[in-house]
Amino acid sequence: MKIFSLGLVAVTVAACGGAPEGDLEKLKAKRDSLKGVRTELDDRILALEREIAEKDSTTEDKLVTGIEIGKDTFRHFFEVYGNVQSDKSATIYAENSGVLKSIDVKEGQSVKKGQRLVTQDVELIDRNMAEVKTQLDLAETLYEKQKRLWDQNIGSEVQFLEAKNRKESLENSLATLREQRQKSSVVAPFDGVVDKVFPKVGELVGMSAPIVRLVNIDELYVNADVSERYMGDIAKGDSVLVIVNRKDTIKSAITRVGDYINQANRSFEIRVDIAEKVAVLRPNSLVVLKVNDYTEEGAIVIPSSVIMQDGSGKDYVFTLQTDEHNDLVARKTPIQTGPSHLGKTVVNQGVNEGDELIDKGSRKVRDGDKVKKTTV
Repeated sequence: MKIFSLGLVAVTVAACGGAPEGDLEKLKAKRDSLKGVRTELDDRILALEREIAEKDSTTEDKLVTGIEIGKDTFRHFFEVYGNVQSDKSATIYAENSGVLKSIDVKEGQSVKKGQRLVTQDVELIDRNMAEVKTQLDLAETLYEKQKRLWDQNIGSEVQFLEAKNRKESLENSLATLREQRQKSSVVAPFDGVVDKVFPKVGELVGMSAPIVRLVNIDELYVNADVSERYMGDIAKGDSVLVIVNRKDTIKSAITRVGDYINQANRSFEIRVDIAEKVAVLRPNSLVVLKVNDYTEEGAIVIPSSVIMQDGSGKDYVFTLQTDEHNDLVARKTPIQTGPSHLGKTVVNQGVNEGDELIDKGSRKVRDGDKVKKTTV
């Protein structure tokens, strides 16, 4: 048999050796032919080993461990990077221009909605208000006199309307100045923490320069761009694992799936709310989202490590069975596999619930080998 096998190899190599190196199809044919020879040699060696094992009384059974196949829920996840956001994170500006009179909070201080943050100098506004009040007092007096005359049909209508218009105009001006004075104190629009105070007392502030950055980290969420290829595979409510600093894991779910495909990177946006509080999370933190895009209930799931491939690329496992002598043997069992994730693979065909797979020792046995089951 040894002479035959070596001769078969020599004939095959000689038949394929004339293929030019640049001829891809001939090179592939040469490779496939050699694979066929190898498979035939492996089968012959296996047959000899079986025959030797049957006749050699000193041969010991190989030790293996077994795994009973059961049904489980299989979940597949993919990873994307996400950016932490907060709807209550704002850089606050003054609505009016003026000199900063006082800073009423410190960086790192917690504040409540409506609490005063900074105050602008209102001396000029107060002077304008005093002047307008003086003018308004006179306008009201003239209006009252003109109204009494008009009620008695004395004087012209134009004089009455001018007095009335003058009074109302000054009332509006005074109301505007009061509103400006009120807005000279910048207040917190929501509960939060003062992260940064930008100006200093005595500086001129206005609508063009930031005053305070206020942050609330109690209501955070994550926005992430997901490849277009997953459109249709994920939906609102699908489970998501938020990985913070590659160690802390937060369980959450998709709360919104975008309806728009970004042409620049062929992606759509998803939003994931964060219900739990994690000390290290801040707006603009970068996190990893593990998004559940496939779930199969009651699937046959086995460890990926026990799956092997033969020379033709077909998957198989070794199962524990008994032979005609009631001896425990390893059986090569072809399988058809489905998706894999985190060391687990779905088996669509080939094994059933209750079958027992060889785990440890599966790489050292061949089809038909007698084995002995152990727990270690």
